[in-house]
Amino acid sequence: MIQSTPILSNDSYSFGQKARWPALLWRTWNDRRLYGVANAIMAQSPNPHPAVLDIGANVGAFTRAFAKAGRKPRVVLAVEPSSYVFSILAIVTRRIRQVQRHKIALSDTEGTVELQTPVKASGSLRVGLSHIGGDTVGNTFSETVPTKRLDDFLAEHGMDSIDVVKMDVEGAEQLVIDGAPTLLKHVRPVWYVEIDESRARRFGDSAQMLFATFTGNGYKAYRFADDFSLLPVTDIGAASDYLFLPA
Repeated sequence: MIQSTPILSNDSYSFGQKARWPALLWRTWNDRRLYGVANAIMAQSPNPHPAVLDIGANVGAFTRAFAKAGRKPRVVLAVEPSSYVFSILAIVTRRIRQVQRHKIALSDTEGTVELQTPVKASGSLRVGLSHIGGDTVGNTFSETVPTKRLDDFLAEHGMDSIDVVKMDVEGAEQLVIDGAPTLLKHVRPVWYVEIDESRARRFGDSAQMLFATFTGNGYKAYRFADDFSLLPVTDIGAASDYLFLPA
């Protein structure tokens, strides 16, 4: 039941943050906007039943879209460190047997890190912008979360094969990649990655560096057109979401 969730009974959250939570849950439950792009991503895998890794799953909109795709996944590993949105992720995917949920941050080291969620002037949380790293401006909600290298995380869960990776971790993408040399160089899944210059700079990285990490390891880069056909790209541009296919 919604009333028994830890968010509504957790004194770390303000009344306004608790009040917004059911509305965010309702909106997520009825959100189908990502179904088209999830289908298009899954179609790039040669596996008829791909194993999917959703890094930065947030409230679970992409996770559920992958699970409902025409090419049915055998498993979807949803990774999300924020307690606030993880509680919604858990509810909207709880009856989808393929989904496994993990409350952790993936990085290049094992340990703990402070996760910062910006707070709006109204007091509500900017749930899509939770991040680790510096240069935080304004008020934030902070929580300590565990971190693990991606290769180690997959090994611990017996996942020696991943076919599709979606990654949106607010600038920490290079840290995740640095913790996954086996996945990047040998397993070689399809990657769908958000790349943003201002967020990458939090970690002393750049959008160009991340783009080059993929292309330098034999991946071809694409964007989706409005009809989800593939548009080849050779360099970082104005787009923020890139599809990397192993050549």
